[in-house]
Amino acid sequence: MKPLDTFPGLNDTASAVLRKEARDWAVKLKTGQPTQRDVDAFKQWRAQSHAHGQAWRLASEEWRALGGSAQGYLATHPERVPKPTRPSVSRRLFLGAAAGALGSAAVAGVLHPPLGLWPSWQEMGADLRTATGEQRELRLNSQVQVALNTQTSVSLPRERAMPSIALISGEAAVSAWQASCEVRVDDSRIVLTDGDLEVRRLSGGRVRVRCQSGEARVQQAGMDVVLAGPQQLTYDASGVVEAARPLVSSASDWRRGVVVFDNLPLAEAVEEINRYRRGRVVLVNAALADRRFSAAFEIAALDDAIALLGAMHKINVRQVGDFVFLS
Repeated sequence: MKPLDTFPGLNDTASAVLRKEARDWAVKLKTGQPTQRDVDAFKQWRAQSHAHGQAWRLASEEWRALGGSAQGYLATHPERVPKPTRPSVSRRLFLGAAAGALGSAAVAGVLHPPLGLWPSWQEMGADLRTATGEQRELRLNSQVQVALNTQTSVSLPRERAMPSIALISGEAAVSAWQASCEVRVDDSRIVLTDGDLEVRRLSGGRVRVRCQSGEARVQQAGMDVVLAGPQQLTYDASGVVEAARPLVSSASDWRRGVVVFDNLPLAEAVEEINRYRRGRVVLVNAALADRRFSAAFEIAALDDAIALLGAMHKINVRQVGDFVFLS
C-alpha cells in the first residue's frame, strides 16, 4: 500500500477519515472566512497526533497542486460613501511652515516614512486621502464616479478638458457613463472612455491598469497602448512591464469589501494586510517570506487572517502595541 494511503498506527478506514478531515480543514481555512474560533479548533485538531499533522501537510500540498482559488467565496459588502473633504488653507500653510523647520533627517522621514507609518510629503499635499482601512467614493460630475481604496491619495487638477484625477499613491477605480475621464500617474496619462477602470500604484514605480469595460488609452513618452475591456496592463517609467492581457475576473475584491490571498507569498500577504489593517505587521523571519497563503477575509476581520497565517505555518505571532511581529 502506498505511504500516502495510510498513516502510522491507523488502518485504511481511519486513514481515509483523517484525510477527509484534513481536506475539509483545507477548504474551510483557505477559501472561507474563518473566525478565531475556527483557528483555535484547527490547532486542536492538528495537535491530536503526528498523523493529524502529516494529514494536514498532505492536504496543503494537494491544495497547492490543484491551484485552489478563493474567488468563489467572495462576500458582498456595502461600500460606505462618506462625503469627500478638501484640505483647508490653514493646513497647507502649516505643512509649509513645518517643512521650513525640519532638518535633513526629518525631511528624509517625511519623504520616505519608515514602514509607511505615516503619509509621505506628496500624500499630505493631496486633495483627497484615505486612511488605512478606509474607502471613499466621489463624483467628478453626473457621469463620472471615482472610488478610492485604502491608503490612497489623489489630487484633482483644475481647468482640464475632461474630468481628471492624479493618482499620487494607492488605488482608484473610475467609472464613466457615456463620457471620458483622465487619470494622471506621474508623467503618464490614462484616458477612459465609457467604461470602468482600476489603477493601482505598485512597488518599484510600477503601475497596473485594469480596464474592466469600455476603452482605456495609456500614454507616456515612448508608449501608447489602447486597452479594450476586459484587459490589464502593467508599466513603469521605462515602458511596458507586463503586456496587455485579458482579465479573468470582474471588479476587484476590494470593491466588494473583501481581501483575497490567492496563494500569495507571505511577504506579499503581509503587505496586503498592512494596506487594510491599522497598525503594522512585520515579517521578522525572512526565511518565511516565500511560504504561501490562501484565504479570503472581510476587511474588518484581518486579525483573524493573521491568526490563521500563524496557525497554518506554525509562526510565532507576537503583538506589541500596534505592531504584530511574525517570526
